[in-house]
Order: sequence, then structure tokens, then C-alpha cells
Amino acid sequence: MKGKSALLAGVAAIALVATAQAGYAAKKSSDATSAPAPAAAVQSGPTTTELAARIQALEDALQADEAKAQGEHTRLSTLEQNFNYATWSFDNGRPVISSGDGRFSMAFRVRAQIDFGAFLQDSPASQPNAQYKDLSNGVAVRRGFFGVEGKAFKDFWYEFRYNAGGGGGAESGDPAMSIARVAYTGIDHLRINVGIIEPAFMLEGTTSSGQLMFLERPEIENIALDTFGAADARRGIEVAFQHDNLFLPGDNFIWTAAYTGGKTVAPGGTAAGHGNGGDEGTQFLSHLAYRFWSDGASNALIGADYGTVLYAGGVTNGGGGINFQDRPQIRVDGTRLISTGSFGAAPATGCKTGGASYSCHATMFAGHVAGNYENFYLAGEYAYFRDDRNYYVGATKTNIFDHPEFSGYAVEGSWVLTGEPKGYAVNATNNEIGGYGAPKVANPFSLDGDSWGALELVARYSFTNLDWYRNLAGEGVAGGREGIFDVGLNWYLNNEVKLQFHDSVVHVNKLNAAAGSTQVGQDLNIVGIRLQFSN
Repeated sequence: MKGKSALLAGVAAIALVATAQAGYAAKKSSDATSAPAPAAAVQSGPTTTELAARIQALEDALQADEAKAQGEHTRLSTLEQNFNYATWSFDNGRPVISSGDGRFSMAFRVRAQIDFGAFLQDSPASQPNAQYKDLSNGVAVRRGFFGVEGKAFKDFWYEFRYNAGGGGGAESGDPAMSIARVAYTGIDHLRINVGIIEPAFMLEGTTSSGQLMFLERPEIENIALDTFGAADARRGIEVAFQHDNLFLPGDNFIWTAAYTGGKTVAPGGTAAGHGNGGDEGTQFLSHLAYRFWSDGASNALIGADYGTVLYAGGVTNGGGGINFQDRPQIRVDGTRLISTGSFGAAPATGCKTGGASYSCHATMFAGHVAGNYENFYLAGEYAYFRDDRNYYVGATKTNIFDHPEFSGYAVEGSWVLTGEPKGYAVNATNNEIGGYGAPKVANPFSLDGDSWGALELVARYSFTNLDWYRNLAGEGVAGGREGIFDVGLNWYLNNEVKLQFHDSVVHVNKLNAAAGSTQVGQDLNIVGIRLQFSN
């Protein structure tokens, strides 16, 4: 800038000198060729002050242009840096790396659940007719999730989750890749999931396993999730619509529909014990939930679910058949205390053909209500299952197409003793949408800070009836009836670490067979403890 000023000053000086010389030459010539005359007014050039002002104006203009150019360069450089520069952050203890423009992100997820279970049963000698006299106490890694999730090109969401856990007993065949999905989120209020998914289904099926109030979901939900294709590791596609403030201020409307296939299993594993099993099973299911009232901390909702097994698998393709069953809401021992047994796989000739007893189809309906008033929570759920069975009556060599029916319900509540409100998820990128989760800890555990985290007292009663005309020989089903009263204390040391202490009083009423005369059920207590880390 100093060089430019010097140049302008030089030009101005040359102009002054030239003007002066021209005037002097003109005057001299006039004196030599003409007679003396009155002096005429001489038009002089710009004054030094005027030239200095012009120079200053030019200098100011050059400075403004230079500042503008520098600003444009800085802005472009910043945009380029933001596009390429990645930032690290921690979202609720979850490491997240994001691109500067916000179009890409990757979060690292970890969930570890270590369960201890003790089955307090009468001695085998005092319960000679009990079907399961000595269930196994022990410790199991219920879940060991490692995964990543995030955004790609702004409108796509991805999630990959590896499961290194699995309960005891028959749970050893749990899938290694429990979720591997890609979702498109570029349309407002709409999400499309494709891959190995975990559809939103039932009341607690929309709650993350890391935020459950109890060690396991109620039996009716576990039966529904496994049988009707909503558990994790299901291959399929799901469409979800979510819109808050749709009909009323503060409401939240959710509708999902999914088409799923069989359960993905690890190499050498098996889908045995998981609902209809097999590799060829196909299901359609839909979930509806509506939060009709909220004041921010408190919420109230209603919901309904529908599911149908389109095809349960056949004997020629690694199938199947339908089997309604579950464990007593703990996985340390994989024994199912109640079970209808498999209704059989369809023969090679297809459904509704004779010569065997089997099931191709099943249908279910469910409804739920839930609500919280600040730190108090209460919910109830009912489910109805129907199997469409082709029953082969061997004595008369005929087939009867009938519909065994089963049902169950659960009522539960909680009280957060430390006052934190029960959490409700309006929206989420995964299946944790429109459901209740864990309270957010206001004061994490710290001996230095004299803080003890959050405490939650919970209770639930669930009843499942897998009997259908159990006193009728042949066609009747004696799957058993099970009632469980579970009371527990959940200690949230912080938002990542949780300890759960639960005691379940279990009553099983079960005959040895349809129209059987021997009671093989029993009463027992189950003590369960879980240590959990989940980010």
C-alpha cells in the first residue's frame, strides 16, 4: 500500500511540474511576439491540497477493495476447512466424530449387560412331578453390543451392531450381527429402514434394551417379538411415519409397517427356539402409537399392534412351524417353563394339504396404554395370539382346520424416588420411538460430590395363558399358564452405569399333556441382578 501511495504522489508531482513549465513557456512566447497587454487570468491546475485529497480517496478505495477480497478469501477458506475438518464430541458418554459441514457423523456404541440369576426352588424330592426340578443358577453376559451409527450424506442413517453376548442355555445361538441397516430420512416425518432391522413393535419393544425397567420384557411381548418377526436380527424393510403436534398441541403420532424374514444367525448357530424358527419364515407387522397429552415432563399415550405370520416355513426348507413359548423373564437359564410346542412345519405339498398336523399362519392383536406424571409411571398391555392350524386326526384320517387361541397381559409401574421424570422419546433414528425409557440422572454418583445418582422402585405383574382346551384330548393344547410378580430396585449411578436388583415370584400351572392328569407346574422365586454399561 505504501508503494502505491508513492507512485501516486510521483505522478502528481510530475503533473505539477509539467503544468508550471507549460505556463512559463506560453508566457515567454507571448512576450516575444506581441505588445504588452493587460495580464490575463491564468487557469491554474489542481492545488496540492486537492491532489492530496484525491490521492487519499484512491487509497481508501484500494484499501476497501483489498479488504473485500481478503474477506472473500477468508470465507472460502473457512468453508473449505469446515467441509474437510472433523470434530470429536461426547453425546451422553458416546464418542461422536462429525464432519464440519454436518453431513457425516459416526457414533461408537457399547452395551454390556452381565446378569446373575438364582432360582429358589423346592428340593426335587418335594416336587416329584415338576417338569423342571433344578434350573441352573449362574452368570451370563446377556448382551455385549459393539457398534457404530451415524449420518451419511445428510439424508441417510446407518447402524451396525455386533452382539458378543447372549443368554444362557439355548440362547447361545443368538445372532452375531444383530443390526445392519441403512435408513433414508430425506422425507419429512418419514423413515425407511432396510437390512437387518429391529422393527418398532409393542409397548416395551420401542424401548432400548439398555433402558428397560426390568431385566426382560414381559412374556407376551417376547412371544410376539420372536413369533411375529419384530426381534432384532430380522432381515426386512420398515417404513415409519412420525409427526408431533399433528392433531393437538403436544401430541405425537407414530405409525410403522414392516415386512420381515427369518432371524439371521451366526455361522454354525441356529434359530431354534426363536419363534417360528427356520429360514423361510415371513411376517408382516404394524405398530401404532399416539401420545395424546403432554405438558413436557408428563405424558399419556395409547397404542395398538398387529402382526401376521404369512408363512412359517416348511419341512423342506429348514423350517419351521409356530411355537409360542418364553422363559420366566430372565435368561441365565434358557428353559421355557411354558410352551405350546411346535405346531409343525408345512409339508412339501403346501398349506391346507392333508397327511400331517402343521401350521403355516398366525395372527396377533395387541393394545396398550401408558402414562407418567413426572416421576410416577403406570402402563398396561394386552395381547391375543391365534394360530391357523391344520390338525390331522390320525384315527379318522381326516384334517381339521382350527384356530388355537392364546393371550396374556402385563401391568407395571415405577416410582423414581429421587424425583427425575420418566423419559419419553418423541422421535429417534432407530426403533426407540414413541416409548418410555430410563430417567435422566440429575446428580450422578460421586463420593466427592455426595451424590448417589437416581433410584427407581418398579413392580410388574404379567400373566400368560398358553392353554387351549387343555382338557380336550388330541386337539387341545396344554402349553401352561404362568403368572409372574416382579418387584425391583434400579440404581442409576449415572446415565451410563446401572445396577438392577429384582425378585420374581413365579407360579406355573401346567398339565403334562392335553387332558392329562398330572400337574407339572411349580412355584419358585427368581433373584436377578444386572450390572450394565450402555452409552
